[in-house]
Amino acid sequence: MCGICGFNGEDQKLLQEMNTLLIHRGPDAAGTYSDGKMSLGHRRLSIIDLSPAGKQPMSNEDQTIWITFNGEIYNFQELRKELEKRGHSFSSNTDTETIVHGYEEWGEKIIQKLNGMFAFALWDTKTETLFLARDRLGVKPLYYFWNGTRFAFASEIKSLLADQTIPRQLNQNALQQYLNLRYIPGDETLFQQIKILPPGHTITLHGKECIIKKYWDLSVQQNGKIGTATEIRDRLLESVRKRLLADVPVGVYLSGGIDSAGITALAAQLKQEQAVKTFSVGFDHSNEVDELSKAKKIAQHCNTDHTEIIVNGSVVELLPKLIWHLDQPHGDPVIIPQFHLSQKAKEKATVVLSGEGADEIFGGYVQYKTMLTAQKIRKVPSWIGKTTIQCLPIKLLDRLFDYPSSIGEKGKEKLFDFIGNLDHEEKAYHDIISILSDKDRKKLFKNRELNSEKQRPIPYPHDRQPLLHRMMYYDTKTWLPNYVLFINDRMTMANGIEGRTPFLDYTFVEHVHQLHNSLKINPPQNKVVLREALKPLLPREIVEGKKHAFFTPLDRWYKEELKGLAEQLFTPSSVKARGLYNYDYLRNIWEKYPKSPLLYGKQLFTIINLELWQRQFLEQEKITPLKLKNIL
Repeated sequence: MCGICGFNGEDQKLLQEMNTLLIHRGPDAAGTYSDGKMSLGHRRLSIIDLSPAGKQPMSNEDQTIWITFNGEIYNFQELRKELEKRGHSFSSNTDTETIVHGYEEWGEKIIQKLNGMFAFALWDTKTETLFLARDRLGVKPLYYFWNGTRFAFASEIKSLLADQTIPRQLNQNALQQYLNLRYIPGDETLFQQIKILPPGHTITLHGKECIIKKYWDLSVQQNGKIGTATEIRDRLLESVRKRLLADVPVGVYLSGGIDSAGITALAAQLKQEQAVKTFSVGFDHSNEVDELSKAKKIAQHCNTDHTEIIVNGSVVELLPKLIWHLDQPHGDPVIIPQFHLSQKAKEKATVVLSGEGADEIFGGYVQYKTMLTAQKIRKVPSWIGKTTIQCLPIKLLDRLFDYPSSIGEKGKEKLFDFIGNLDHEEKAYHDIISILSDKDRKKLFKNRELNSEKQRPIPYPHDRQPLLHRMMYYDTKTWLPNYVLFINDRMTMANGIEGRTPFLDYTFVEHVHQLHNSLKINPPQNKVVLREALKPLLPREIVEGKKHAFFTPLDRWYKEELKGLAEQLFTPSSVKARGLYNYDYLRNIWEKYPKSPLLYGKQLFTIINLELWQRQFLEQEKITPLKLKNIL
C-alpha cells in the first residue's frame, strides 16, 4: 500500500512537496521520476518483496513505461506466469511489475485482467500517454485536477493542494450533499475543481485530450440465482486466502458482528500453524452493545492472538488531526475509534483484513428493512400514512421499522417525509439515508434553498428489478466507496497500515449480486445465506445475532466536549461572516440534542467537522489541539 502523485510537466520542488505530504501512506521509501513532460511520485509501504527491487516509480527494461502504483493485485502470480510464457522478463517479485509488463502485452486492456484493489498512473514515453485507473469497487482513492491544460493526480487531496495553481474554491453542490448525507456521492469533492475518479473507471491523457472511460459495472439486472451456503463459504475462503499473502505481519479487525467474525474464522482456518492476530476497539465505560465482549468470544473461539484497544482521551483535540488525514470532513464519529484501532494495530501488523462491503451486498443495513416494510403499506393513501405516523408513539415506530436505537422526535419527522414520498421510491430512499428532513433543509441554509433533487448524481436505477436489488446497487455505487471505504482507507493509511477487504473481491461481489433476494433478507433476518455459510465456523449467538451499528459514546462526547465546541465555533458573528447557515437553526441542534440524539447527534458532528475543515483547508488556519482546548 502506498501513496501516489504526479502531474504533466516538470517541477522537482513541487513533486517533492506532493510526495512528502503522503509520507504516512508510505513511510518506508520515497521515489520520483520526471522527464520534462511527466512527473511521477511515490511513497512506499513495503508489503510484497521488501527489497530495493520493489522501489517505485518502476519501469520496464528499456525505461519506456513508468508506473506509480497504490494497492495490491491478488492474481499477480498467475499473470506473471502467463507473461513469462510470452517472453517477458521480471527483475522483482512485486505485483507492480506485473502491471508494467501487462501493459506492454495488452495495452489498456490490462485493466480487465487485474483482480485487486488499486489506483495507478502509467506513463508511456513512446506515445506520450498517461493512463490512470481505479479498482472496480473503489477500495483505493484517486483524485485529479484537469483544467484543459494542467493535469495533476494524487492519492489524497492535500497532495494536490501543494500545487498553488490549484484553487481552494468551495464546491457548493458538494457542500449541500455533505450536509444532507454526511458524505459526498459521485465524482465531486468539496473543492470545486478537484474530482475523484469513480470506481471502475480509467483516465487516458494524451496532450490536451483527457478521456474518462468506465471499464466495469455491476449489472442492474438480477438473475435471481439460488446459490448455496457452501458455495458462499468456499468463495469467501478463497478471497481471504488471496488477501493473506504478504511479506509482513497480517491481522484482522474484529468487531462483535458476523462480517468480521467470518473473516476471522476463515483466516484462522487457513493459518492453522500460527495464531491470527485480531484487534478490537471499544470505550472505557459500559455500553448497551458490548462490542469488546462479543469480539473476545469470537477470538477465543477461533484461538487468535487478540488485542483490545480502549478509546479514551479528548475527542476535540483529535478532530483536527483526523480531518487533516480525511482531506474532507466526514459526519460519522466512527472515524475516532477507527483511527485509534489502526494506530494500535500498527504495533503488531502492517496488513489488516476487515469486513467492509458485506452490508451492501448481503442487505445488512436497516434502511433496507425500512423500505421493505414500507412496501407493505404502500397501497395505503399517502395522507392516511402520514396521519398514522403522526399518531404512533416513537417506541412503536422503532419496533415497526426495526431500528437498532430510538429514532426520537427528529426521526419521526423524517419518517413523515418518507411516508409522503412512497410513490417516488428514489426520493423516499433518499429521505431515509439523509440526516435532514425537508423542514431541516429549508431552515438550515441562509438565503439559499437546498435542492434535494440534485443530491443524487448517480441515478437510482429505474427498472422492474426488485426494490432491494436496486437499493443495494445504489449503495454499492455511492455509499460504499465514498463513505465506508473512504473511512477505511484514510484511517488505516494515516497509520501506515494496508487495509484489505475480502468481501469486495469483485468476482465474489458479482456472484452475490445475482443471488435471489430471499437469500439476503428474509424478515426478520438479514444476510441469510452468509449466516448459513458461517454457521459451522462460529458460535450460535454470533451467527444469529441482530446487527447493531458500531457504538460510539456520542452522548458523553456531547455533554463533555462537543456542545462547548459548537458554542465557540458558531457564534452569531462567526455564522454571519460564514454566510452559510441560519444561526437559530444551528443553536437549535445542540440545545435540543437530548430530545433526539440519533439525528441531532449526526447533524452536530457533521457541521462541527465541516467548520473545522473550512478553517483548516480553505482558510489554511493552523488548528492545533491546544488552540481548541483553550476555546472550551
